[in-house]
Amino acid sequence: MKVVFNIARAELRYFFFSPIAWFVLILFLMSNAGIIMGNLADTALQQDMMLELQGSLFPGFLNSPLTKLVIGKGLDTVLTIFFLYIPLLTMGVINREYAGGTIKLLHSSPVKTRQIILGKFLGVYSFVCLMIAIFLSVIVVLLCSIRNVEFPLTLAMILGFFLLAAMYVAVGMFISSLTSYPIVAGIGTFVVLTLFTSLAMWFQGTDYVRDVTWYLSSSGRVESLLGGLITTRDLVYFLSITSLFIIFTTIKMKSVTESKPWRVSAGRYFLAFTVTVVLLVVSSIHGFIGYCDVTRGKINTLHENTQGVIKQLDGSPLKVTLYTNLLGYNLGNGLPTERNNYLWKFWAKYRRFYTNMEFNYVYYYDINHGDSSIFQAYPGKSLDEIAEKYAEMYKTDLAIYKKPAEIRSMIDLESEKKGLLMEVEYKGRKTFLRTYEDPEVFPSERNVSGSLLRLINDTTPTIKFLTGHYERSPLKSGEREYGIHAMAKGNRNALINMGLNFDTISALRPGVIKPDGALVVADPKTVLDKSIIDSIKHYIDNGGDAMFYSEPGKQFIMNPILNHVGVNADEGTIVQVNPQDLPHKFAGLISKIGTDMADEQPFFYFRNGIGRACYTNIAGASVLSYSDTTGFKVEQITTIPNNPTTWVERGLLVVDSAAPVFNATEGDYRKEAPYPVGLQLTRKIGNKAQRIIISSDADMMSAGRGNGKDYGNAFYSYTVDNKYPVYHNFPVPTDIWVTIKKTPANTLKLLLQYIIPALILVAGIVILVRRKRK
Repeated sequence: MKVVFNIARAELRYFFFSPIAWFVLILFLMSNAGIIMGNLADTALQQDMMLELQGSLFPGFLNSPLTKLVIGKGLDTVLTIFFLYIPLLTMGVINREYAGGTIKLLHSSPVKTRQIILGKFLGVYSFVCLMIAIFLSVIVVLLCSIRNVEFPLTLAMILGFFLLAAMYVAVGMFISSLTSYPIVAGIGTFVVLTLFTSLAMWFQGTDYVRDVTWYLSSSGRVESLLGGLITTRDLVYFLSITSLFIIFTTIKMKSVTESKPWRVSAGRYFLAFTVTVVLLVVSSIHGFIGYCDVTRGKINTLHENTQGVIKQLDGSPLKVTLYTNLLGYNLGNGLPTERNNYLWKFWAKYRRFYTNMEFNYVYYYDINHGDSSIFQAYPGKSLDEIAEKYAEMYKTDLAIYKKPAEIRSMIDLESEKKGLLMEVEYKGRKTFLRTYEDPEVFPSERNVSGSLLRLINDTTPTIKFLTGHYERSPLKSGEREYGIHAMAKGNRNALINMGLNFDTISALRPGVIKPDGALVVADPKTVLDKSIIDSIKHYIDNGGDAMFYSEPGKQFIMNPILNHVGVNADEGTIVQVNPQDLPHKFAGLISKIGTDMADEQPFFYFRNGIGRACYTNIAGASVLSYSDTTGFKVEQITTIPNNPTTWVERGLLVVDSAAPVFNATEGDYRKEAPYPVGLQLTRKIGNKAQRIIISSDADMMSAGRGNGKDYGNAFYSYTVDNKYPVYHNFPVPTDIWVTIKKTPANTLKLLLQYIIPALILVAGIVILVRRKRK
């Protein structure tokens, strides 16, 4: 090793006497300090402005944790241009020995070829590490400028920097050994590094070959480290590729001194390459990959609630079949060329915790029965002709796509909008896992957890909506209906996509609602039959969970049911004079009790001190009066704050005319306390906690009023004992404030981007001049 270190020291000394090396060092520091410090200065400026505008109301950079926003984003930009500097440093590392004739001295000395190569690699890499070390002074400034900075995450980012640098140096050194022209070597290194980034796109439509190019590609490797996820797979990759090109360089230099056929060198190259590919393949086998998520909130890891669902699987195979429709939505994400993206960017985090997964792929073209839109778009063309053109347009082989008759004989997809769709099978049970027409495309953890629960549990909770009296429906998607948040399969936030089932019933017969389900009576517009009212009372008396929604003007319809539990929807409509909107529309304040119902994200933030209050959108509500005489504990969950512009209008209310005026002679009245418009009723029956939700406004849960707004799915989660949906709220970030003002930030930017590089330039000139004089 002494010989290796002597060669490395000589190589490092050479860089200090090279104008190009000094030029690269100064340019590297100037450009990267400008990027990083520019992020800090912009963030400090934004924080100062928001504090001036909002004061204590400004919550900080809650949606953009600063370790990632300032440091991570800056390093990401730096690393994208990092490969521009390495070719300038490595382009002459080997070929200058040939050009100067010193290679003969090296070969004639008792120094082995591998010692020469290792020494030169360590020398060049030491200089690159020195560049990075000087640049780290900028990172230190950032670490001191962000409150509660994620230090382990920053270390992972820096580790990625050093690993990528080693790979780049090894590649550059090998290219330098192939040509005696430094400029050619520099350009060649740039091209090879670019190719390594793009390898993940090569031959992705070809079986077996796609995996080789995917594993060899550097794309996404360092990004994982920047995100705070360290895996043995990525570590093995960088070490393997770095070693591969060091070995390649050694083989090349040995071939110059040996009088052996070219086949010997070719065999050595092939053997080294094969061993590297085998290492990359083995290190990428799920179950063999080690993970270390260094982020504070473990955001690169499945949430513990999702892990809890996966732990309920008993090790049996989980089979996933991806159905890709050539004529359907999200086709681009299901093509054979996207298979590795599908497996590694979506399923890998699940396979980390459950390795016994099998993947199948079915390609077809078909349309839903009765859908003529595609024929209207392409008049005079048959479905086969359209499919042929689509295959040509998307550069895919039509032969792999099953025809409509074939796919229909395999599986019934008529209940789905035929697009990119997954069918998950476990121990003979099957369920669909949908993709969505939004930027995220693939399902979230809540969607996957909901689908898995369907497969694990013997029954799935079903929410039953009473129908037959023009109630709000979970099957319709109009602005007054509940279908968007309940049954809209194309909405990733719909409860049907998170494990719950919905149905309608016209009569409440015994056993029609299972113990894990709930009843919903949402704004009936005609009087309920006595038999229905009695059956609902019987259901309540036996401990059934329910949600009841009434509307002003129709209180008499729901009151026979509400009175049974000690609640009454009083006559009149709450109004709040507002020059910007109709008087019956306003924000309903959700109480602390309401925010404890479920882990909806607004509630989660509120409980963690982020956000001062939670609201829902009210559009016409009446006062709910109540007593505890029925054995229920009654608590207010939605209220309207009392103020001079708010009262209960008992007279005729015309909302699309002049603003209403308070008139006590017509029975209008005000309350000293907030107006209750939403209630939560609980009691214990046997071993079961009975839960009932009552709202005097049915519009609040409609599509037109934001599907409950901050409530979201809380009512449904509450009535099914918070088992559905599976929430995955990660800890609230704490690195949301910078500790520096805009002026000092700009001063530091000037110092690090210009003044320090200028001092390094002066030092370089002095060293080079003194060297030349000697």
